[in-house]
Amino acid sequence: MSASTQSDLLHHLKAIKEKQRVFENAFQGVARMILESQIEKVVVNGKTTYDFSIFRSGKKHVIGMYDEVNSFVSYVKDAAEGGSSAEMAFVLVGEPGNGKTFFVEFLCNRYREFLSEPRNRKYTFRFNNLEKLGHYGRINTIESQTYEDPMVLGMNLFDTINESKEYLSKTCGFTDKELETLYDNYRPLGACSGYIWNDIRNYTGGNIDDMLSFIDVVPVPLTESLGTVTGKYPAKDKMTSSAVDL
Repeated sequence: MSASTQSDLLHHLKAIKEKQRVFENAFQGVARMILESQIEKVVVNGKTTYDFSIFRSGKKHVIGMYDEVNSFVSYVKDAAEGGSSAEMAFVLVGEPGNGKTFFVEFLCNRYREFLSEPRNRKYTFRFNNLEKLGHYGRINTIESQTYEDPMVLGMNLFDTINESKEYLSKTCGFTDKELETLYDNYRPLGACSGYIWNDIRNYTGGNIDDMLSFIDVVPVPLTESLGTVTGKYPAKDKMTSSAVDL
């Protein structure tokens, strides 16, 4: 087992600890992207409101839509802070041609540009050397099927959350407060990843250093057509399809 392979996941986790990379959900990422841009107070139709420069940048940008933009920012900010909006969808309703689709596509483009910056880049993990396990046929490498963040694997390294927290604290230097913040976005491994990780655990006898040698950390592809980070999905009924852009 080489040291470089062993340290791949740990390198990512330590980069998060040192704020060179981030672990956040989509709400938190979009909120940070918007709120880090310049914000101005403007008067529209006699009322004071906020104008977010990120929506006014570029050769072709959002025109007007002050109420819609402010409603969206409030929605995303509340969801990013763990509010009830996180369980809801933001729905744009209006006549054809009034800018709903353009607003969504503009926002998705800006978000992909935001994620292309080194610190904001999304990562996932893949399992390697699976031929050693003996029952995956000729398959040697399997990526996380849902592009799970390596931090999700880090939070599920052991059978119990407390064991994983203890390891992250001891090995990567996370404080109790930092772990609490990270675990606000906790989720278990997906079924496929969990099955393979348990297979690796059995093969290595639970030796965490040996287990980590089976993990590579790789960037998530940002190609628009793949829909891995942003995508548009058709509604399932005519009424919704005619009124809502998902």
